[in-house]
Amino acid sequence: MDLNRYYTIMVIPEGQAAQRAFRIRQWHLQAGAIAIVIIFLLMILFFASYSKIMVRAALTDKLQQENEQLLKYQYKVKILEENINQMREMVTRLTTLAGIDYKFPDIPDDSTLFAAIEGSPAAAIVRSGTDLNMPQGLPIEGVISQGFQVRSNTRYHPGIDIATPVGTPVLATASGLVVYADFDSTYGNMLVLRHNDTVTTLYGHNESLLVAAGQEVPAGGRIALSGNTGKSTAPHLHYEVRINDEPINPVESPYDQEERK
Repeated sequence: MDLNRYYTIMVIPEGQAAQRAFRIRQWHLQAGAIAIVIIFLLMILFFASYSKIMVRAALTDKLQQENEQLLKYQYKVKILEENINQMREMVTRLTTLAGIDYKFPDIPDDSTLFAAIEGSPAAAIVRSGTDLNMPQGLPIEGVISQGFQVRSNTRYHPGIDIATPVGTPVLATASGLVVYADFDSTYGNMLVLRHNDTVTTLYGHNESLLVAAGQEVPAGGRIALSGNTGKSTAPHLHYEVRINDEPINPVESPYDQEERK
């Protein structure tokens, strides 16, 4: 095959415009055709890879949503287990007072679906209720060393302090969005969660933060490790609940207080 042969391409416009002719070597024409085929194949490979990436991204989002649902179910199961334990204790006290010697049958170890995080009792994580967007219970196991006080100008304290060893896991008392996760001159390593349009919670004096601003956290999820940072004289967690940016007593029911707001 003679690759030095030429092909002449004629361009004949309408009207009085002059005709144009282009001479192209045969091998140039063949090289152009091969380049077009290669570009076409590369485009096919690109779109095929892109579609796989999109499918994987969609699958990742789906798995993330399923994981959040599982965490919510875990939270509900913890509440159910705690309620069952309270009922067992009540029945035991009543049968003891009645002089009845009754013992509940032993429950196999594998029947417990979820264990409390880091060995903390479920009572230290939640109280009662099933609204995962409304703060319930206390975020950490410990002793309340300072109570809620907002009616005194000299002893103003818009939350409660829970004395606990450094490194104790701090749990979110409701599901929500992390709107602040940084160092504060007063509260040290501080977290603020927004749970709905009106309710937020604050966790201060942490040793380290386990979540970042913009991150969604489930109810009962681990968000920090307690510490002694900021203006603090001893290891503890400062915990606040606010409705419409006004502090309320964290140990009282937020449902009743939100209605009063």
